Amino acid sequence: SKYPPVTPAAAWELMNANNVEVKGKHVVVVGRSPIVGHPMAHMLREAGAMVSVAHSWVDKDTFQRLVRQADVVVTCAGSPGCVQADWLKNGAEVVNVGTTFSEDADALVSDVEGDIEAKAARYSPVPGGVGPLSIPMLFRNVANAAWEQESSSSDGWEQSPATLR
Repeated sequence: SKYPPVTPAAAWELMNANNVEVKGKHVVVVGRSPIVGHPMAHMLREAGAMVSVAHSWVDKDTFQRLVRQADVVVTCAGSPGCVQADWLKNGAEVVNVGTTFSEDADALVSDVEGDIEAKAARYSPVPGGVGPLSIPMLFRNVANAAWEQESSSSDGWEQSPATLR
């Protein structure tokens, strides 16, 4: 998409910046929302990943099996603890997109519960991983749209400020 949804774009940017290879890899996207999960799965398929989408309607055994087989897991369900760290394949890479504020913990918590470090080769932290990249992706979309508007305008785009009276 010309202007990708900002959260999947942020996750994609994080993956690219950290050389997370998805081409030919099995990637499980946990969550299927039209704002994050669906566009994320589409971006990954376009990059050559074999993508499985796991969500709340998938039975628990199938869900666990998919996570255990995944080379990369992208969690974007917004459901704390929906993925247990011990389900991860050894050496998997985990991109935590799904965060939820827990009143009990008085903190943002991940979709992944447990000791991620024990299983994952690399993972994005919660908070501080994908979230801080979302705003720059929004700015990128706005800037690209503005430049496109300016370049397609027949009379040009007024770039100087209005005169004060």
